[in-house]
Order: sequence, then C-alpha cells, then structure tokens
Amino acid sequence: MKIHLLPLLLLAPLAVTAASFEGKVAFKITADRGKAQEMSYQIKNDKMRVELAGQKEMGGMILDLGKRQTIMLLDEQRMYMVMEMPDVAAQAAETKAGDVKLEKTGETEKILGYTATKYVATHENKKTDLWLAEGLGTFMSMPSGGPMGGRSQAKSSEQAWERALAGKDLFPLRVVGYDGRNQPNFRMEVTAIEKKSLSDTLFAPPADYQKFDMGGMMQGLMPGGFPGGKRR
Repeated sequence: MKIHLLPLLLLAPLAVTAASFEGKVAFKITADRGKAQEMSYQIKNDKMRVELAGQKEMGGMILDLGKRQTIMLLDEQRMYMVMEMPDVAAQAAETKAGDVKLEKTGETEKILGYTATKYVATHENKKTDLWLAEGLGTFMSMPSGGPMGGRSQAKSSEQAWERALAGKDLFPLRVVGYDGRNQPNFRMEVTAIEKKSLSDTLFAPPADYQKFDMGGMMQGLMPGGFPGGKRR
C-alpha cells in the first residue's frame, strides 16, 4: 500500500481555534522557495479537518482535541489511521528558558477583517516575523512524525516560533521565516476566513472506512502470519 504523508507532515503547521469560531480557513504555504501549497481547514468546537490540495492518496486529516488524536483519511484504500496527538504545551514547558524569544512590536495590519499585530520570534541566529490575531484561538503545530515518516526534529530552530505560541490565544495570519543569512525561506498566510455551520460528519471517518492496523499488517507480512517464521 502506497501512502504519501511527507508533503503534509513537512509543510503543515496547524492551528487549533477556540470553540467560538466555526467555519473554514484557507492557507497558502511556501517553503524553501518551492511551489506554494494550498490547504483548507474546517473547524468546529474542538475538532479540525485539514485538506491539502493535490494530495490524491489522502482525504485529509482530522484533529480531535477531546480525544487527543489525529486521524488520517486514506481515500484510495478507504481506510483511516489513528495517531496519538503530542502535548505541545507540555513540550514547550520542557524547553529551556530563553530558547525562543517572542517580542511584540507596535505594528498592526488589517488582514481579512482581523487586526493582526506583528511579533518577532528569534532563536539562535534566525528570526521569524509573525502577524498574529486574537479571537481565532490558540496555535498548535503539526505532529512531528508518524508511523510512515515525517519530520523528527520537533524542537528544531525552524519550528521555534511554533513553540513560542504554544498555549497563547494568538492565531497566525501571516508567518515569514528567515534563514541564518536573513533570507526568507518560509511563508505561510491565511487567504480566506469563512464563518459557517459545518456538519459533524466532516470530523469523523466515513462509516465504510476500515481502521488501518499497522501491527496487524506487519504480522500478516510474516510467513505463516507470525513474526519470525512459519506457524508450527
């Protein structure tokens, strides 16, 4: 079975919004001067559905904060996979003091009807400019990896700004990251925000999808169905 998770895992920082907001948010993300990726968010209460344009094998991801689970929908296989969600706030608390510095500037900008204040996050010799709005919820990064791959450096300098926002009621409407030479190498911006009622069915796997069992699949690949050899 072929599963392509890397594009979404590498490019998708996630936002977890407050219960007061229900609707859709569209993002455009460009990393390392590559081709821009478009993502759509559908948000209701403590659940979110994320879909990446052009991702044929996957039907998207569902984040369930109540259960602290991430559900990957595998449309081609009519299956879904469940992963435990990391505690980002706890990870941030474990970070050494002074690891990331977040400074609020006096600059503001109206973005899609929301007032965004510019902040600057610095870590080592790199900085990230952030335009953050209140009233859309707190921020949470994408899980750093999964059973099929993904980035493993959850505390890398490239993601320092994510840790700086953990637990805060600040939603990024625009993010511009710079490398050690102060050259832009990452950009994320919201392109549309639409408040609307959404169906609960969007935030659960379809009833006819089968749960993907990694352990069961690996056991089935062994001769005789048992690890290490044939059944005796």
